[in-house]
Amino acid sequence: MLLAAGCTAADPGPRPDRRSGCGPISFDDVRGTPPTYLERDELDRFPNDHAVCAGVWLRTGHGFVPQGVVVEGRTAFVSGFDGDAPLHYRYCIVERYDVRTGERLDRLDPVAGQVGDRDPLKCRHGGGLVRDEHGLWLVETSRLWLIDPETLEVQRVWALAPPLRGSFSLIDGRGRIGIGRWYPHRPAQVDWFDPGAIASSTVLDITPAMSSGHTAAPRATQGAVWAALGGRSAAAWFAQSVTRCGILAGPDGARRRAFVPGAEGMDLVGDSLWVVSESGTRHYQQLGGRPVVPQLLRLDVSDFGSWRRPQCSV
Repeated sequence: MLLAAGCTAADPGPRPDRRSGCGPISFDDVRGTPPTYLERDELDRFPNDHAVCAGVWLRTGHGFVPQGVVVEGRTAFVSGFDGDAPLHYRYCIVERYDVRTGERLDRLDPVAGQVGDRDPLKCRHGGGLVRDEHGLWLVETSRLWLIDPETLEVQRVWALAPPLRGSFSLIDGRGRIGIGRWYPHRPAQVDWFDPGAIASSTVLDITPAMSSGHTAAPRATQGAVWAALGGRSAAAWFAQSVTRCGILAGPDGARRRAFVPGAEGMDLVGDSLWVVSESGTRHYQQLGGRPVVPQLLRLDVSDFGSWRRPQCSV
């Protein structure tokens, strides 16, 4: 979502040097209270972390695992789930933060509703989050949710008919919502839909026949964003990641750059690319060997053309 210009969208001060980026930042630079579960007060380095302008700790000391993000000015909406809960009870959570302080301002937990007059249900996992004039669109494996950004109340819920799969999401230059399918070992796919047509319809099930097209995505895609990076025309860019490695892959796999380990959802605001990461959460830190990175980061992409290529694989 192109909402404001400049790397300083949520942080007053001089614009960073385009040749060197903003960072890397230090542990003490991260906003919010540091998590109590971390064994050391030091961030891990990763390729291209010179571009990291700011970091925010999310829900310090809790099991929250972020998956999607939308940023508007000083406010960040973050979707995710409770990683401490049993697998089948990892219900969706949507939270609102002040990115300047790391303060949590509001919370919807769990995300619950019903598709038409069908049985009430709870959202699980919360894989992707985007916003347009209709509100916040939250995707999970088998459903699409519309949430009021002011009140964080659920407005409507639709079922996703197979083979549609809601693992991540993005909005393209035409305002279409892309619902992305995640697969660990084979190429993924983004299916495009008109949000206005969905919001004004009486349908309960979103089917492949309602799609206006699709875009191929790399395997292990965890998040995506519509952006013009490195002098290229605007297109879908994909975050491929595991908790020890991150890669930002361009259209058709033509350009790949090292990225944030554990990267999930992304949002572009001017030259600032906001991204949430799983790697620094308690859920993964307690497994050992995962790099310590803030759960929410802001990167300056003005020098993206000179970013280093990946030195790891997913």
